[in-house]
Amino acid sequence: MGRGCSGDPANAPILLLQLLIVVCCSSLVCSADCRVQYCSRQYSRTIEEHNIVQAPSFRYCDLLRSYAECMRASARSCRGDLSYHTVQSLVMQWTRVYDCENVLARGPQANPPPKHPRPGGGNRFQKPPHHDRCGSYRPVGGYSHCALFGDPHLRTFYDELQTCSVPGAWPLLDNPHMAVQVTNGAVEADSPATAITQLTVVIRSHVPCAVEKTYQAQPDFLPGVFMDGSKWSGPGVRIREETPGKHIEINFKYINTRIIIRQSGRYLTFAAKMPSAIAVQGAQGDTLELCVRGCPRKERIDFERLLESKNGPSNEVLAACRALNITDFYFDACVFDLMTTGDGSFSAAARDAMLDAGPHSVLNSSLPVLPRGVESGQESLSCSFFLLSLMIGLLLFIGHHVDR
Repeated sequence: MGRGCSGDPANAPILLLQLLIVVCCSSLVCSADCRVQYCSRQYSRTIEEHNIVQAPSFRYCDLLRSYAECMRASARSCRGDLSYHTVQSLVMQWTRVYDCENVLARGPQANPPPKHPRPGGGNRFQKPPHHDRCGSYRPVGGYSHCALFGDPHLRTFYDELQTCSVPGAWPLLDNPHMAVQVTNGAVEADSPATAITQLTVVIRSHVPCAVEKTYQAQPDFLPGVFMDGSKWSGPGVRIREETPGKHIEINFKYINTRIIIRQSGRYLTFAAKMPSAIAVQGAQGDTLELCVRGCPRKERIDFERLLESKNGPSNEVLAACRALNITDFYFDACVFDLMTTGDGSFSAAARDAMLDAGPHSVLNSSLPVLPRGVESGQESLSCSFFLLSLMIGLLLFIGHHVDR
């Protein structure tokens, strides 16, 4: 008879050690690109902020749907992540338990929200969100923010903070509702610094709320209309001119999304705020969207090293940025741009970007909100603890086996 695993006791320690190596190698799953922590925090924050209870209701099932979409957007980068597969299974289980497929199919009107206790006592019915098909509504899953400004600095929908080169044309957004592309040109002929010199927004048809139209802007040409001269793209999308030639906004009422385009000095800036469930829709394919994927690694600039070097910012540069009352990532962006270009308009771009971010603007450049590095560090700690426990257990078992 051939010897199997139990055929020769002397081989057991070797076989177990081989198993340990295989498990360790297959468990190096804490990918810096895996965003399971981001999805889970979005879910928990929405539960708390909107007082949503786990129940077979449209509000809760809609939140689970957003949670699942966020997870699917990270499927490729989380392929070997144990925590990702655990959370994914849990979301699927909740979806089945609360019969969400049927609840969502019936729509919000057929699923009145459950009663919730009022903090001061008593009960009340929460009003369902407004669902006029082309009117404004408030999605359950929260919002995400993206911005590109300055030399250029990028804030992704996942709150990653990057400084990039990205010369030429790049897609910022590409989802079923819109496509946004920027062209970055050199600030000076012999300088590696770039900034936005052209921005194109394509509104995609969404019957009955939007019809296909195009908006295009360049420095010193920031029109308050689409290319056909109109201000509307169907009843659900409108351009609003906040400051003629300096600041326009495109509002998608039917998905509660706002795109902000500004001119700062000789260049443009971009910002977008949209429901998180829509923001991650473009992440499900091999997209190059900067707002979703971030800048390619070869295009990223380690600006923190420059700021911390002995040839770092002068007192004059620091004073100029402090005078704008900007903080965190936006302060660092201002300092970096003044150091590399000497163009004061870039500091104004950092100030405007912080204003456009609104409540999302408080970020620390050394410890951003939900950056990939922080998430991967937390997951690495969990994985390391898991692997250490596994190794100790297997080694104890091997030692016990040998003693026998």
